Amino acid sequence: MDNEPKINNPAQHNPYRKYMVNSIETATPLMLIIMLYDEAIKMCSLAIQDMGINKESVHNKLIKAQKIVTELTVSLNMEVGGDVAENLKSLYIYMHMKLVEANIENDKDKVEEVLKYLKDLREAWQVVNQQHRRNMIQQHGGGLSIQS
Repeated sequence: MDNEPKINNPAQHNPYRKYMVNSIETATPLMLIIMLYDEAIKMCSLAIQDMGINKESVHNKLIKAQKIVTELTVSLNMEVGGDVAENLKSLYIYMHMKLVEANIENDKDKVEEVLKYLKDLREAWQVVNQQHRRNMIQQHGGGLSIQS
């Protein structure tokens, strides 16, 4: 039994990584969506910064952004989401296409267009998350009640 290899968990020794793993594992579905937006926004912003400087870095960041947009697309609940889910799906497909084009053409404008959509959608999801949290607090009788 002593000869078995020990599994080295990098999160164990890196406090930031440990924090990130814990954040993801304990996040609500809405918070996970917002985290995906945050990372896609970060990747697009970094790709824009690297344009004209490091083509490989731009490529890698845009690939990551494409993967995140794909994850957002497949996470849609089409049965429950109705028209909103259909519209988001169309927008995600469009954004993915623009990121692919931007990567092939090294086109900053296309990345900036997607970045604007990502920021706007992230803001909308943040509002939904705040409303959801308020509703949960009200339903469970939490929060402070101050009466004058």
